[in-house]
Amino acid sequence: MSIKISTILHKIDLTMAAAKSVAVLLSYLAGFYLTGGFHCESRYWGAMLASIACVVTLQVDLKTSLRQGWLRVLGTFIGAIIATIYLLLFPFSITGFIRTVFILEIICMILSIPDNGKMATMALIVIMLISQRTPDISPIVNSSLRFLETVLGAGIGIAIAWLVEVIKSKLT
Repeated sequence: MSIKISTILHKIDLTMAAAKSVAVLLSYLAGFYLTGGFHCESRYWGAMLASIACVVTLQVDLKTSLRQGWLRVLGTFIGAIIATIYLLLFPFSITGFIRTVFILEIICMILSIPDNGKMATMALIVIMLISQRTPDISPIVNSSLRFLETVLGAGIGIAIAWLVEVIKSKLT
């Protein structure tokens, strides 16, 4: 069985590979510096979350990127609200953490959030674990930073998706 080099090369989209690389760099820097300005200890979490939001959002076309960005931001908002409420009422505990995930899943099911709020659950997990690791951060600041990092990353992903579409339309 022989694999043709042309078949392999045809699968490569250099524009998208370059776009994703630039988008991740921009998201990393935006998350790092935004978070670092408010809570230095979680700046790397901020860089990571903005980068992840960007990767989740940046798709092969603008329409899909907009949908993925919206779901990421919505999910993060819901997860942040639930995590904030819990952390304002109780300190972090494993039992409370798991109960909060359970409640969040039920809420997302009731609201018909796609994938039962997978993005909401990921946001809640990160917020709760950051609170466990750095209990000095206020739940409101923690959740607000995580939400803003997601918005930044998703926004960068959407902007880069738009730019890729513009570039590709000019090349064809």
